[in-house]
Amino acid sequence: MKLGASTACFYPLETEKALEKVCKLGYKYAEVFMNAPCELEEPFLKQLNTIAKDGGTDIVSVHPFSSFMESPCIFTDYQRRFDDFISIYDKTCHAAAVLGAKYVVIHGAVAHPKIPIPDERYFERFNKLIEIGKREGVTVCQENVNRFKSESIDFCKKMRNALGDDFHMVFDIKQTVRAGQDTFEFLEEFKNQIVHMHISDNNKERDCLPPGKGTFDYKKMKNILESANYQGVYMTEIYSLGFDVEKELRESKSYLETI
Repeated sequence: MKLGASTACFYPLETEKALEKVCKLGYKYAEVFMNAPCELEEPFLKQLNTIAKDGGTDIVSVHPFSSFMESPCIFTDYQRRFDDFISIYDKTCHAAAVLGAKYVVIHGAVAHPKIPIPDERYFERFNKLIEIGKREGVTVCQENVNRFKSESIDFCKKMRNALGDDFHMVFDIKQTVRAGQDTFEFLEEFKNQIVHMHISDNNKERDCLPPGKGTFDYKKMKNILESANYQGVYMTEIYSLGFDVEKELRESKSYLETI
C-alpha cells in the first residue's frame, strides 16, 4: 500500500507546518489542504515544494480552501456569481500542478440547498472544473461527502453516466459511515473510477478514528480496489480533536504497513 497523510489531520496548524509534520513522520505521500487564498500564491507554493522535497515526500493531491463556498458559488444557477468565483479553481489547479499533485478534490453542492439546481446543471458546472484541471495537467475529482449530493450512490451513478471517462472519484470512508451508506457497496460500485482514497477507522461509537483503532476491514477494502488495479495512495485523513495526531499517525502507519 502507498501510504500518505493529509495536512488536514493537523488543522488548525498552519499548512506548511502541518506538511513538515507529515514529512517528519516518514510518509512518502501527502495531501495538502489549502486554508487561505494566499496559500495559492507562488511564494507559498515554493515553500511547500521545498518542505516536501527536503522530506522526501510527494504531494499527490490538493484540497481547495474554498470547498465551503462550492455549493452557492460554483454549483449555482446565478451565472455572474459563478463567473466571479471560478477563478479560484484556476488558481487551485495551477497550484496543484506547481506542487506536482495529480488530483484536486471537490466537495460540490449540498444535498438539500435552499435553491436547488438540476443535476444536469451540476454536471455542466463540474465539467467546467474538469476542463480547468486538464489545462493544468491535473485531474479534478468528486469526493463522496456526507450531506452533499455526492453522499448518494445513485447520484454518483448519474454523474458517472453524464461525465463518462472524465468522472473520477476520491473515496472517503468516514463520509460513507456518516451518510449511513454501505462502504463496501460504494467501493464495489465505483472501484474503477476511484483514483484516491481518504482512509480512517470507525466503530459503533465513533465514525472517525485513526486507522487500526476501530473495526474497519482494511483487507476487504484493499481487495476490492486491487481487483480494479488501484494504483493510488491510501491517504489517512483524521481530525485533530481528541487525538495526539503525531502519535496516532505514527502508529497508524505501522499498522497499515502490515495489511
